[in-house]
Amino acid sequence: MRVCFDTNVVIDIAGKTDWFLDSYASYDIALMRKFDTYITAASTTDIVYVLHRRGMSTKESNAQLPSLFFMFDVLDVTESDCRQAYENEMKDCEDALVAECCARNNVDIIVTRNKKDFAHSPVPALTPREFIEAYKPENVSYDMVDFV
Repeated sequence: MRVCFDTNVVIDIAGKTDWFLDSYASYDIALMRKFDTYITAASTTDIVYVLHRRGMSTKESNAQLPSLFFMFDVLDVTESDCRQAYENEMKDCEDALVAECCARNNVDIIVTRNKKDFAHSPVPALTPREFIEAYKPENVSYDMVDFV
């Protein structure tokens, strides 16, 4: 199965946001299931930019890229993807570009926290929690640990 992780989910993982647990668990489950994991080329700059805006130095945010390239294969974005995104019924241009890029690359699922924005996506979208519920092996459990 081919799974693309939307920008917001990757930011949750790299930036250890409040949504880290579900976002990371969805990625971890994809690995356990031996799914192919992707981000789009357009997402890479957005991820670095948002991490910087949320407090990482430029050096720290740029230093996230090698880890992202290790975790995910990067889908190229073409002129055709851009044109298709413009014609798409989706309201958010960034999400439409992700959706069209994923469609061209035969991605099966997009994992995103803003599923409603992918209502008209040619590729189905699941939230990290929905992905976990659909694909988590029965013998796996994720518990929050309180680091006091």
